[in-house]
Amino acid sequence: MTRTRTAAVAVTVALSALDGYDVLSLSFAAPAIVADWNVGKAALGMLLSIGLVGMAAGSLLLGPVADRIGRRRLVIINLLLMATGMFASAFAGSLFELGACRLVTGVGIGSMVAVINPLAAEFANNRRRPLAMALMTIGYPAGGLAGGLLAAALIEVEGWRAVFLAGGLASIVMLPVVLAFLPESPHYLLGKGGLREKRQLSAMLEHLGVGQERDFAAAPPDAHMGYSGVFARGQLGRTVQVTALNLFFVIPVYYVLSWLPQLVADAGFAPSQASLTGAMVNLAGIAGGLALGYAASTARLLPLTALVMAGTGIVVALIGIAPASLPLFMAGAILCGFLLFAGMAGLYAVLATSFPAQARASGVGFVIGAGRAGSAAAPALAGWLFAAGLGTGMVSAIFGIFALAASCVLASIIATNRRRTATD
Repeated sequence: MTRTRTAAVAVTVALSALDGYDVLSLSFAAPAIVADWNVGKAALGMLLSIGLVGMAAGSLLLGPVADRIGRRRLVIINLLLMATGMFASAFAGSLFELGACRLVTGVGIGSMVAVINPLAAEFANNRRRPLAMALMTIGYPAGGLAGGLLAAALIEVEGWRAVFLAGGLASIVMLPVVLAFLPESPHYLLGKGGLREKRQLSAMLEHLGVGQERDFAAAPPDAHMGYSGVFARGQLGRTVQVTALNLFFVIPVYYVLSWLPQLVADAGFAPSQASLTGAMVNLAGIAGGLALGYAASTARLLPLTALVMAGTGIVVALIGIAPASLPLFMAGAILCGFLLFAGMAGLYAVLATSFPAQARASGVGFVIGAGRAGSAAAPALAGWLFAAGLGTGMVSAIFGIFALAASCVLASIIATNRRRTATD
């Protein structure tokens, strides 16, 4: 791992942290917005979901664009979209306007996630790739932790609009960082095959270090396969499996991340205490992602991830029946955050190795986009269930079942891998 490669991975971690802040900013600001605008639970659920709808659109529609215009260029476009959406959110005058702003922000975030995952995998060498993927994954809860702590402070002093202003400024700050330290994808340059791209790749390989040529062996002629590679005959089965895995697991993830601060506020605690509880989920998530990344070097990754996902389902259900005690909420948030993001770290490691390099951005974009479509429904579904009169215990149990289903899907992937190994 040369300095150039380490810096590139570090930038993807920082971009993941920015994604975490921007996605969760509304969840942290929600208790104050509810108090300010007198928003009902069903309407709040729809507002929490609209950003995830944008994320689904960004992953599905813009993810494949990275395989054609370059991943670095799309990262820059995403940062501009995120900055625009966050700044506009700070000046929204109605629920409709805020929803529209969150939609724009979500498009940038969804496309960003689809791009930085394969970039982190590309710039890490074979030995450090699992660690790089874990670090990139825990960037998300790190951003969420910063968002929760910052929101708790800003809301008390400046109000909820300052939370979005801070996110917009962070997006602008990341632009020169990307331009300076994030090279274009070597696989993209190799696949383009033009004279200019060959010169860029040659210069890049000098900086990336000895042995990098081995990591970027010649790509096949159809270097930009796009969705044709994602749904190819020999790839379709794995695409369906990892899509279902991602879909089932992100639904309870976004239920917890979107609704936990509001559930704490509904129990009678102040908005700042609710934001702090949400921050604890992300603080524990950093530890969970690191722990799984470390354990993956000594234990089998897939069975470990399946176990973590099953544990997530149980803990999500238990949170719903916890008494209205702030220490208990904090403890539940810490345990749940540890498992949630450990599971996400394992999930992203699976995604990064599930598609050929020529269709990796398209494949990851499709899987994440499909998951976003499902997770976008999670906050709205929870809001509808609460409005229909279901208690927190029942609603949490419903979402916990999805995590258990994800564990079962991963078990089927493990079985498929064993059958292929035995056949080979």
